Amino acid sequence: MSDGPSESCPCCASKDLLEIGKLPDSQWFAGTHLERPLPGGWLYRCQNCSLKFRNPAQTADVYAQLYDNAVTTTWSEETIRADWDLVSADIDKRFPHGGRVLDFGCYTGGLLAQLGTRYERFGIELNRDAADIASQRIGQSVWSCIDEVGDEIQFDAIIAADVIEHVTNPLLLIRQLATKLSNNGVLIITTGDANNSLWNRFGANWWYCFYPEHIVFASADWLGYVSEAAGVTVVDCETFRYLNLSLPRRILDIVQTYFYGSFPKVFLSLVRLFRMMLGRPDTTSLPGAGLTRDHLFVVLSRAARN
Repeated sequence: MSDGPSESCPCCASKDLLEIGKLPDSQWFAGTHLERPLPGGWLYRCQNCSLKFRNPAQTADVYAQLYDNAVTTTWSEETIRADWDLVSADIDKRFPHGGRVLDFGCYTGGLLAQLGTRYERFGIELNRDAADIASQRIGQSVWSCIDEVGDEIQFDAIIAADVIEHVTNPLLLIRQLATKLSNNGVLIITTGDANNSLWNRFGANWWYCFYPEHIVFASADWLGYVSEAAGVTVVDCETFRYLNLSLPRRILDIVQTYFYGSFPKVFLSLVRLFRMMLGRPDTTSLPGAGLTRDHLFVVLSRAARN
């Protein structure tokens, strides 16, 4: 058992927390090898707002420095992104004649490029090298933070695809993004589902919370709290598989997922040994993605509350 969290819930500030389990330390962050490993800390669940989160976490400034690295291939576009297809289809359905779109955490601009020139496209990205690539692709300057967006600029759709889990205060982010929506605008979020069946089975030994850059974890229950606290309405909330796996890959990943979920230290030790024998760096990811409907697709609206 740990000595308990040093801070309260990063969303609602409640100290009524349930300890779930220990998270592994990591020497990798956003595709970059670190000189010193980041402590994994512990996974907790807030009993008040239902948010799961790691504690201790780094400060927002530390995370900003870690993300602003020279790597621009961490979130590769070569992998088929089910969430991008869902986002693109939803925006096309809601705004068939075009509109103004902001991608918060746009990285190299792959999703904005997928939307096409029918839309007036904007991005926010901490990684300056990735932001330069995105800017060239969409023909617009990419901001480094939301505070740089002018007060007069409103968006028909704001996207936060695989982003909310990376921020230190998710409620604050949703409030900030909601203020940038036009009268009929929507905020579209994709993120891991912290209430999926295998996560509930394995707790802290679930692949999604292995990454040190993943610090908060959403669920439908948490969104119910957020909708009241942020003054938004949940227009849509559905689960989907992040990856579509072949049958052989699914069987292999199930075996590895149950192995890691039951014996995490043994699993990681064996993987490190195997990779050392092959002359490869330590593992940066774990199997598990796509075994269940492990992600959330969420649409929030401010107008729906009026």
